[in-house]
Amino acid sequence: MLDKGEFDFAEGCAVHKSIDVFGVGLPQQVIATPGMISIMERNMLHAFTRNEYRSDGVIIDGGSFFGSSIASSASGLLANPGYPEMDFSRFPDNKPIHGYELGYLPAPKSDKVDPHRVFNGVEYTLGDSFIPILEKSVKPYEELVSMTIGDLNDYHWDDTPIEICFIDVCKTGKLNRHVSREFFPHLIPGASTLINQDFFFDRLPWIKVTMGYLAEYFEWHGQVYTSSIYRNIKQIPHEVAQYDPYTNGTLDECLELHNKSPQQFLEPKYRYYLELSKAYLMALKDAKKDALDYLAKLESDYEDILNDEETDRGNQFRMDRARRQITNGNIFKVS
Repeated sequence: MLDKGEFDFAEGCAVHKSIDVFGVGLPQQVIATPGMISIMERNMLHAFTRNEYRSDGVIIDGGSFFGSSIASSASGLLANPGYPEMDFSRFPDNKPIHGYELGYLPAPKSDKVDPHRVFNGVEYTLGDSFIPILEKSVKPYEELVSMTIGDLNDYHWDDTPIEICFIDVCKTGKLNRHVSREFFPHLIPGASTLINQDFFFDRLPWIKVTMGYLAEYFEWHGQVYTSSIYRNIKQIPHEVAQYDPYTNGTLDECLELHNKSPQQFLEPKYRYYLELSKAYLMALKDAKKDALDYLAKLESDYEDILNDEETDRGNQFRMDRARRQITNGNIFKVS
């Protein structure tokens, strides 16, 4: 049982007191870097590399997008008091930060969906390459960063230890499986931090199932918006990481693992997101009727927050999207 007294709280955040993410003074350059992660998540990454990184292993940035996560980690590392004495020569490419990015977001298949998006003031059209934007964001930190462009499924990690593992790439079950197999066995017990950026999100149930399966290897240290923070406490054997509980488990087994998700300190919105994720899990495991029945229950249970957001992609939107996609079978279609 988690002790509430061990955590600090702010809107959308419940963070273990051992982690300082609230008093971070981010450089303006990092604040201005385009991307989807919040300022608090940038604070979190900057704080980890500034305050805790000891160069015992590399920093993985899985799913770099426009580069805001890399800029946050790199700027924190440059501010780390021990940085001048750190030796990166034993790391691949002699660099501490290793970023992975496909390079584009998929274009919608329907012409009814507007492909135009704006991220931190930067315009982007779904389907186009955004590598020039990423390269511009990484340029100030290029001496620290090794970027790999392409499908992460095609790349394999060596035996280099991983000290900080920021994962924002598990958009498919296949990628989730690959990340677990390639990176998790190289975390350093007692020294490594794993951050799953898509955890407290209304979709991608395989992430919750996987972390439930690996619960004995981690201690949960908090939430920053949709990011979930874990400390690795026990070596993850390769054979354990090779097993994919989402693909191989039954619906009941997957639901049991999903239910291990930390919820004690979550605001209603994030508990609602986790519950929506379970509905998607049911549908993906061929229990469509159960999923739709569950959505009806959630609509009643969370009635008070369904219309409380001013954004057009708020809580009601997520409910409507889940019902529509589960009903028509086009789950996770761009919308």
